[in-house]
Amino acid sequence: MSLNEKILEAHQNKNLSLLVELYQEAAKNVSKAEEENFFLVQAYTFALEVSHSQVLFLRRELVSRGVEE
Repeated sequence: MSLNEKILEAHQNKNLSLLVELYQEAAKNVSKAEEENFFLVQAYTFALEVSHSQVLFLRRELVSRGVEE
């Protein structure tokens, strides 16, 4: 199953914790900073919703990129 299919399935199943991980994986698999930032913002948004252990890491990463204050 492709990463895109996994993301769609996780959305369909409302598996927000898995979406955090999948969007982080997606961020690692793109070449443009804008795309990477997009996927990290998605991961961060879902992480906040479920109090995921990656919240602080994702926030620090987004702040360092100038995407989050």
